[in-house]
Amino acid sequence: MVLSTAALSQQLIPIVGPEQVLLLSETALLSPSEQIFDQAPLPTHIVYPRTQPELAAVMAVAHQQRWRLLVCGQASKLHWGGLTQQIDLVVCTQRLNRVVAHATGDLTVTVEAGLSLATLQAELATFRQYVALDPAYPQTATLGGLIATRDGGSLRHRYGSLRDMCIGITFMRADGQSAKAGGRVVKNVAGYDLMKLMTGAFGTLGVISEVTLRLYPLPEASSTVVVGGTESQITELTRTLLRSTLTPMAVDLLSPAVLPPGTVDGELALAVRFQSLEESVVAQCDRILQQAQGLSSITLSADPDIDFWQQLTQQFWQTPQSSALVCKFGVLPAQSSQFLAQFDRYCQQQKIDGWGRIYAGSGTGVLRLEQEGIGKDPSPGVEWIRELRSHCQNAQGFLTVLDAPPALKRSLDVWGYPGNALASMKQLKQQFDPHNILNPDRFVGGI
Repeated sequence: MVLSTAALSQQLIPIVGPEQVLLLSETALLSPSEQIFDQAPLPTHIVYPRTQPELAAVMAVAHQQRWRLLVCGQASKLHWGGLTQQIDLVVCTQRLNRVVAHATGDLTVTVEAGLSLATLQAELATFRQYVALDPAYPQTATLGGLIATRDGGSLRHRYGSLRDMCIGITFMRADGQSAKAGGRVVKNVAGYDLMKLMTGAFGTLGVISEVTLRLYPLPEASSTVVVGGTESQITELTRTLLRSTLTPMAVDLLSPAVLPPGTVDGELALAVRFQSLEESVVAQCDRILQQAQGLSSITLSADPDIDFWQQLTQQFWQTPQSSALVCKFGVLPAQSSQFLAQFDRYCQQQKIDGWGRIYAGSGTGVLRLEQEGIGKDPSPGVEWIRELRSHCQNAQGFLTVLDAPPALKRSLDVWGYPGNALASMKQLKQQFDPHNILNPDRFVGGI
């Protein structure tokens, strides 16, 4: 249904006020809309709850009226996952942006879900603390969006996944009732582990309103060693590093095309980042350089180190483009170098601009492919995905399409889930959201 202005006035304006209910055409938040919505009619209005009680009340009205909702923060990742359709109302949490509690001694922080990670990191930096995440779109990503998409980055090598960092969560059920799991202290085992269930569910089970995260002290020094070599040389160096007593923050395997010209030479590159006391960082970098003796290498410290990782993130997470495909994938860690080398050879054969990045400790990573015209003719892109997905599955892994031209998303299963848990997922969806009003069609199996 398309909501009328009269319906909105009667139902929503008394809850949030007239300034918080806007025409979608008055904001550029969901532009370009074709990257998000499958078909017309598009929703006409967006509502901005400012408090958790307001959010709960909006959800309760939507449940009563059976309105289908698209929930977002800064909308930086709404083009990920499946295209959605028949949305009645957009609910934006970006004005739920308070720091609720910061326990500096306990290294925890509780924040509302609409707060951006960049804003939180700037505030925590005054206390020499930070959230150990380096996600896509770091300047705009909100905490709720990060949890909903389970977007962590290279730092998971040292600090674990986002599921490990989230120690408490509050969310609104589809009927507007508030639910909580975990708490505000690290050692907390109360209740069911709903945090892990909500993490990575793309907002299909509930609307995250508040999270508690564990923090870490800001490191004194940071340096990165980048090494280039043949597939076998980089494979052996990576294996040696992962078995050593060294404690890197990040260990990334990279396609040579990702690196600025002249950085290092070789078929593959390995970027290893150390953050700790100055003496420890220098000693560990020296150890890596000894192990990589004879290979092309470079050491980056201070600002060049920061710039390198920022540019690496920007290389993969640019503004959505009609000529780009971005995929999240995973393979067995032992096969990471082989898969990345195969990917580079495949891109050369197909004459595609391609970049690959694998977090070596886990075997997960990101691929980006670009070719002019792919937005108009999806057939080449569909074939690329099928071949790359086949390679991943042969390595006991997976490949999910995050960002792609809408025509391509309509031509394939973006999730490509080969497991046997789909029935359980649908059962959970039925229990949490029986009327299918939360972010419909975005998740695995059209959930």
